[in-house]
Amino acid sequence: MKILYLCADRGISLEKHNGATAHLRSLVRAFQAAGHELLVLTPSDADSTTLGAPVARIPAPAMLRDLLSETELPVERPQREPQRARKRVAHALGHVWNNVLSEQELEKQIASFAPDFVFELYSPYGVAGVLTCNRLGVPHVLNVHAPLAWEGATFRSQAMQDAAEFLEEAAFRHAQRIVANSKAMRDQLVAAGVEASKVEVVVNGVDLDLFTPDGPVKRAGDNDSTVVGFSGSLKAWHGVDILVDAFRRAAAADARLHLLVVGDGPLRKEVDRLAADMPGRVTQTGSLPLEEVPQWIRGMDIAVAPYPRLDPFYFSPLKILDAMACGVCNIASDIGQIPELLTDGKTGILVPPGDAGALADTLVSVAGDRALRERLGKAALAEAKEKHSWTSRAGDIAAFAVSGATAQPA
Repeated sequence: MKILYLCADRGISLEKHNGATAHLRSLVRAFQAAGHELLVLTPSDADSTTLGAPVARIPAPAMLRDLLSETELPVERPQREPQRARKRVAHALGHVWNNVLSEQELEKQIASFAPDFVFELYSPYGVAGVLTCNRLGVPHVLNVHAPLAWEGATFRSQAMQDAAEFLEEAAFRHAQRIVANSKAMRDQLVAAGVEASKVEVVVNGVDLDLFTPDGPVKRAGDNDSTVVGFSGSLKAWHGVDILVDAFRRAAAADARLHLLVVGDGPLRKEVDRLAADMPGRVTQTGSLPLEEVPQWIRGMDIAVAPYPRLDPFYFSPLKILDAMACGVCNIASDIGQIPELLTDGKTGILVPPGDAGALADTLVSVAGDRALRERLGKAALAEAKEKHSWTSRAGDIAAFAVSGATAQPA
């Protein structure tokens, strides 16, 4: 089939190294591996060589650049918060205007590429893909990985919240088909009024050609260290503060423990302070290209996903699947989708979410039991191969896309 993959989110750059980009790259490769012909429509500057698939570009709103330049002028300290607020307004306006440019470019690419369906990664304030495909009678699947209007208000103090909520409600209501990455996300959609029959849960997957036990290994610490590893963006909802607290406690009990942090983000300062307080016990790689991440995961003895107690917890954690596919023992919070990915005591260890003390005790216990780590890692690898490849996920999405979808008139 011919698939037009629409990622209109201006915050997702194919040249960045984060979970959203990894998700896009991996699914593009999976669609291609399944034999589908692909065209990616994105505002990112990356070309087809970077992505490994043909790319068409959504141009940037010219006035957005001019407005943002106004928010970069030097100001005195009392004016900095109003300036940041104006910058948030400019970004929100950019997302809204982006719908017009996305509509224009999508119409052009549908006419020339003639896709069997459009697969769209839901973006903030994004409604162009849904409405355009409905108007043109083109099958369309919206991939909803998060309630972005709620996230923007809760975590980013985004501007134009009413517009974000209105456009999100319109996108969900008029979507022909929706792929949610978790049951919790599906339940939120249904509770918001989306017809349950048009929502399919397809959890995230893992690229089994990239994430594998075989290949180069990057090892942190010395030869006697037991490496506790975290991979992902350093954001509050990933439990970075819990990880730091737990490692302080665990490292005080076991001098062999060494923390490896693969990634970057707003809470890097928390890890920096830990590294300053515990010289030689912490390694940070910063943000890395996706292709360089597996070698660091292979060098972990324990991979940690220390999520806090969040309600709702709608995530489908890539980091857990990546470690499973590399044959590394996972310790993760017992919340949301995670118990569906890891069976406690069989393919990983589950701990109460947000409990740094319990995580620290578990780290010390598992660090001292190499046979347990190896048994759990081996079982997790087998399950990743059997159940969690991105290629199988791509097949599920393609089948769902053509399972009788019809356009929803706006």
